[in-house]
Amino acid sequence: MAATLDQLQQAVESFFLLFNGVVIFLMSCGYTLIESGGVRSQNAGHSLFKTLVIFITSALAYWITGYAFAFGGNPNVILGTRFWASERFGAKDLTPGVENFTNSNNLYNLNNQDPYIHFFYHYMIAFLVTNIAASAFAERCQIIVYVLFSIIMAGFVYPFLSHWMWGANGWLGDVVGARDYGGSAIIYLTAGVAALIGTIFLGPRFGRFEPRTLPLFGHSIPITSVGAILVAFGFFVLNSGADHRITGVAYGDRVGHGLINTVLSGATSGATYYILQRLIETIKKPSRHLKRRVFLSTVNSILAGMVAVAGGAVTYNPWSAIIVGFIAALSFLLWSKLLIKLRVDDPVETAAVHIGGGLWGIFAIPIFRRTVEANPDGGFGNETLSIIYRIAFGESWRGLLNSLCTAAVVMAWTAIFVALLFLVLKLVRLLKVSNEEELRGIDLFQHGEPAYALRIYCAACGEQLQGKTIEHETVGVRPNFPTIVTDAEGAYGLDDMRG
Repeated sequence: MAATLDQLQQAVESFFLLFNGVVIFLMSCGYTLIESGGVRSQNAGHSLFKTLVIFITSALAYWITGYAFAFGGNPNVILGTRFWASERFGAKDLTPGVENFTNSNNLYNLNNQDPYIHFFYHYMIAFLVTNIAASAFAERCQIIVYVLFSIIMAGFVYPFLSHWMWGANGWLGDVVGARDYGGSAIIYLTAGVAALIGTIFLGPRFGRFEPRTLPLFGHSIPITSVGAILVAFGFFVLNSGADHRITGVAYGDRVGHGLINTVLSGATSGATYYILQRLIETIKKPSRHLKRRVFLSTVNSILAGMVAVAGGAVTYNPWSAIIVGFIAALSFLLWSKLLIKLRVDDPVETAAVHIGGGLWGIFAIPIFRRTVEANPDGGFGNETLSIIYRIAFGESWRGLLNSLCTAAVVMAWTAIFVALLFLVLKLVRLLKVSNEEELRGIDLFQHGEPAYALRIYCAACGEQLQGKTIEHETVGVRPNFPTIVTDAEGAYGLDDMRG
């Protein structure tokens, strides 16, 4: 029996969502590689293990409660009320009264996909949000923190926000009328705020700001580069597939716009940051060890541009993406320098990237989006109001209030629950590892194995490791080797830091 047109469309849409979900998983792996390459070698393995822990824990948390809160059956303006641990989640033709497909109202980005693929896709986003936020805790966080943080973020905090914006009857998307197509606020601002709150409670790494501000450079630019490529690949898919649909001329057009706008915004942001940072260094002439990590920061600026454009990538014209990317670079630079001034130690600038890009991105949507929208049948129509294209209409400016509401809700909701979690962990002393573990390597203290061979395991030079000292391991005696290593080129020992 030949498949009907509706069945073919459902198959195409389901495969499109499946492919996007797989790429988002690779995107999360890319963030892990950026973090792993951006920290010191003695803690690189801990960053990798962190992602494994988050993957396991967040999957169970999202299955038990997260998906039900976000996209469960019988939804109201606050949450869904069915599908707990896949309860009543199956095939309608086999089990009467059970939904076979997700809500088909394209206004909320929920189309005619298989429900299990829909679950997979949105779990991957929950995993992404949690993994991004946790990268800010690198080099000083205990494993139990990642476990509990994953449960809170994937099982509670993020699902409510995604329901409010994208779920059927969600109050932000349905009642207020706010829009965040690709998640500048719901995905990335949520991750950035969670990263910032957690980092504040954790405090800086040993030697980062005391006795003086000293950059602790990462150990591998190649690993960071590979991670950046994977993350950019993920942004291309996530931003261009924000509608979760590709069939129909209007949706195909929006996918194309999403791709080119992501490229242009990221490229503009990266170029702007690099030029500005070089100008700043030319004027101030800082000493070598106080220079910013230009490679990692340029990568982060590219990501900030992609974060900023995500919210409306499918709705912008290309010239708008250039402006969004330019302002995203300025926002990232300001947030990065502000956090350093406030002595907030964010090893790979997670908060600066995702707050700087996400906060600007949610306000850019009502300013730059095109007036043309897509109809449920795949054609063009439903003209929307936009400040650039409909500046004379007072209703166009309402979008800024909607964006302000979205940003305030995301920041407050996330900050409250993450702060409560970290406060409890700090009170029971389960939050941070000791200074000795930081310096000699969390890999060995927490996991019992280094990420690299001992002879190139630079953090514990001169210390006893697994029954022998690094000085005497095949490379000869090095009595003057420093106690700790803070960058990939050289080191500053404890005596230097006290001087």
